Amino acid sequence: MPRLKIVLTFVLLVCPWVVSYGQLHFAGVNGERGYAALRGSYRLDLDNGFILTPAVGYYRMSDKEEDEAGATTKFALSAAYEITDNLVADVVGAYIPRRLGFENWIYGAGLTYTLCYRCGPLKNPYIRAQGGQALYDITDDRAGQALPSRFKTTATAASLEAGSELGKFWLQARYDKVIKYTHKPPQGVTSNWTEIPYMTAVVQGFISDMAAARVAYRTRWISPYAVYARYKYLEYSDYTISVAGGLALHLGQATISGGVEIFEQNRQDHRKTYFFMSASTEF
Repeated sequence: MPRLKIVLTFVLLVCPWVVSYGQLHFAGVNGERGYAALRGSYRLDLDNGFILTPAVGYYRMSDKEEDEAGATTKFALSAAYEITDNLVADVVGAYIPRRLGFENWIYGAGLTYTLCYRCGPLKNPYIRAQGGQALYDITDDRAGQALPSRFKTTATAASLEAGSELGKFWLQARYDKVIKYTHKPPQGVTSNWTEIPYMTAVVQGFISDMAAARVAYRTRWISPYAVYARYKYLEYSDYTISVAGGLALHLGQATISGGVEIFEQNRQDHRKTYFFMSASTEF
């Protein structure tokens, strides 16, 4: 947690002075049995076509004192370059320090292409393709017991996203697919950090593929939105469904959002409900 405070302090105090344009975003979520997660990012839009976005994430499974020391933190940095007005290339790297028997390295690259400013009823329609790998180094199983031997695997994945404005609607959809795991996880071994597109809460488990869609209705002051996600864990044959809904309030250059996220981990467990708040502002 102290490292998280240091990073956030740096972002707040240093970054606004070194860029021509910036966007600061925070999101927090709380759930059952003391679950809590926090994410923060700062988009640094430089004059030379480069865009840097440092980010940090954090979550803990419960509010028990013994779990706080093992809370999981993620540090990430992405760099994008505007090749043309319509084409942006980017690279991203992330690191999750060892906690509770897990350590991760993540890296990838992508391209975002905006088809046109206006194509019939669509405004700023875009397509984004990304590929990358996640390296897992795991020493404990799901129950926190030490494994007989360290388990390592590398997941190679690709994703495709599309979005557009349609009147007052903002539409987005994304599909992620893990092409290959170098070693299949043994029974009882899981991932410590899995993100679902357009949601804040972090879940656990190795994913084979996922699809998600988000729709928002934009007005001057408020924008209600909804999210639907469908994904499959390696250890289950059925798909898991998650939904979210919320409301964004626009106040000048700032936006404040709040809502609920509902996760069905698998058909044998009870659903898990999380409440979130987020805030973003531009400089």
